[in-house]
Amino acid sequence: MPSWTFELLAQANRKTLEDVLLAAHAPDPAQLNGHVYDGYNHDGLAHLAVEKFRKAFYQQEHALYGFNQVVLQDRQHYRGAWRVRMTDGKPAVQGFYRVTFVKDELPQKYSAPYEHLLCFNYHSDLNPRWNVAMRSIRDYVGLPNAGDHSLLLGKAYLQVTPWLTIFASYFILGHPQTLDGEASEVMS
Repeated sequence: MPSWTFELLAQANRKTLEDVLLAAHAPDPAQLNGHVYDGYNHDGLAHLAVEKFRKAFYQQEHALYGFNQVVLQDRQHYRGAWRVRMTDGKPAVQGFYRVTFVKDELPQKYSAPYEHLLCFNYHSDLNPRWNVAMRSIRDYVGLPNAGDHSLLLGKAYLQVTPWLTIFASYFILGHPQTLDGEASEVMS
């Protein structure tokens, strides 16, 4: 099995990404806490909207949560810089999610192959109720290289209704950095 890199995953085809995700191990949520990752939407619906983004993780009480930082798009795909868009001197954010294990979520037909992975569930009161598209996102996330939390692979779905789910994109998270207290600023 190859040692995967951000660049290799970004260049892989869908079948390879699916095979890697099915063989992946669940990340340890404690290892994600306090970090922010550069993200790249590989293809699909999400790729049409935005290629680059950042995902940040923070612990609140006994649960792990996260949010997306908006990144300026430079048309360099998975290369180039991830420059965060600023609003009033703070990173622009959108999309809050709760981090759980897939097996602890309500069972869904499409989630069965990923029960061994983490789920980023955007059905959160931190997202506006009117933003149905954001609240419908479910990400299934694993470690392409066992034990290596510097690289994550995910698959995003839109759960439009309990009986209608649409594939949105594969995505890659890498280049982790320390969050530097941004979570408390976002939550205030």
